[in-house]
Amino acid sequence: PCGIVLSRGPIHELTPTFESAKGYPTTHFDMDAAEEVGLVKIDVLAQGGLAVMRDAIAHIEKTGVEVDLRSLKPWEDPKVWDLVSKGHARAVHHIESPAMINLAKMCKVRDIDTLVAQVSVIRPGAANEHKKTDYARRVQGIDTDWPVPHPSVASCIKGTYGLIVYEEQILQICEAFAGMPPGVADNLRRALVKQKWDVVAECGVVFAEYAKKNGRSRDEMVAVWKFATAFNGYAFCKAHSTAYAVEAYEGAWLKTYYPAEFMAAVLSNHKGFYTPLVYALECFRLKLRLLPPWVNEPGPKFIPTPEGLRVPIEQISGLHHMTLKRLHSEHKKGPFKTLKDFYLRVKPNPDELNTLLRAAALDGFASSRTELFWENRWLIEAFRNVINGHAELLPPPDTKKRPETPLTEPILQEKLTAEMELLGFTVSAHPLALYQNIDWSSYCPIVELDRYIGQTVTCCGLIVEGRTANQTTGELMKFMTLTDWTGMVETELFAKNYKRYGLATLRYPVLAVKASVEPFENDNGYTLRIHWAGQPRMQK
Repeated sequence: PCGIVLSRGPIHELTPTFESAKGYPTTHFDMDAAEEVGLVKIDVLAQGGLAVMRDAIAHIEKTGVEVDLRSLKPWEDPKVWDLVSKGHARAVHHIESPAMINLAKMCKVRDIDTLVAQVSVIRPGAANEHKKTDYARRVQGIDTDWPVPHPSVASCIKGTYGLIVYEEQILQICEAFAGMPPGVADNLRRALVKQKWDVVAECGVVFAEYAKKNGRSRDEMVAVWKFATAFNGYAFCKAHSTAYAVEAYEGAWLKTYYPAEFMAAVLSNHKGFYTPLVYALECFRLKLRLLPPWVNEPGPKFIPTPEGLRVPIEQISGLHHMTLKRLHSEHKKGPFKTLKDFYLRVKPNPDELNTLLRAAALDGFASSRTELFWENRWLIEAFRNVINGHAELLPPPDTKKRPETPLTEPILQEKLTAEMELLGFTVSAHPLALYQNIDWSSYCPIVELDRYIGQTVTCCGLIVEGRTANQTTGELMKFMTLTDWTGMVETELFAKNYKRYGLATLRYPVLAVKASVEPFENDNGYTLRIHWAGQPRMQK
């Protein structure tokens, strides 16, 4: 992603330049000054969602199925809208954040126009002054009588339920009410987006002059101006929102019908709102098995197979990029037949060899980890000179000495701990298997929370997402996503309780909470408002 400036003539006639650290010719001017001297500025966006769809389609087409996302228009598949409106859009670009998932459930979104508006209404500009809540109420029909500041602007805001959702609506309102040219009104839009209040005040004078010429009264001017300037901060234009909404629908369609290929692409591109752990949990929810790394299926991306999603070697932390480069280069020449063959061709250092062992990437070479461990040690000692580039005077002995003491295989807990450390998620079992001593049966399962709307419950879950925010009072609060064996739920720890229990959210990776189940106004979804948080109960 980058910003590009274009000039009709030699660039040095308009701006001084220098070569950036990455080697690109760069203007000394900032983005505002670059525009003021006449340069055209273009922002090129990085689109992780497009990369995900590209890779997912490539996986699908390897099975002999052709996919044409353009044929999905007019975007009316009920299964796709079920996925979006029921809160299962995690991993779908643009609509996967907790706020977006909740808004989709609040609005019971079932059509592309509503989704287009949601993509913009969630932005800071459109979402301020409770506009997200107002939009959700109006789109559901809970609020049907909303105020219109002047009849001339009614057509500008009819499609968005009386709210300013898109940036160009500022231009439309100024033109319809005051007769301002769009180019002049765009100065107001820019000032509101960047919250430059001195420029907004200057635009107000110009707005009043045009409105007066257009025959508007002072009271009408005040009402429309107050309505227009209540929108401040960043939002999207409708074309931008539409492109994102269509992309989101296409992603949701791929997740609905080709979940393995889609999730493999999501994990491969490392793009999204959440950590890989959350996407791994989503794979567990979708009944998609994760397969451990294997040097004879190295990747470099996640590979969907009939048995499950193969984790690539690149996912393992602690491997040098040159080792990875040699691994892929050697694997292209042919598969590794034995551990010795792998070791002599790839030449990992002892720490890397141990890391590969702990990540299960060598399991295919032997029937047990202990056997692999001792063969690793023998290889390191026997071929030290070969690996270091020196000639052997005598051939190494072809024996792998093992201790006479009986050895035990790593238990599941040890495997899961290593996987979490090296991969960022678990593959041998669900991540919650790391916390078997917790008395899960004594807590309300997340999947059953909708049975207790309006009541207070005690539940427990692994914290997979946490972020602090400021309330309107300026005090800190915390949003969290908790998961148990049955599902995920969004939770809120408001300022008063965050002061009391915020430390517990850092101390305990699995958190017990006492919370009220607060429904959305349309009863289609809920959130948890935490009243107490602490250490979970253990099994006796």
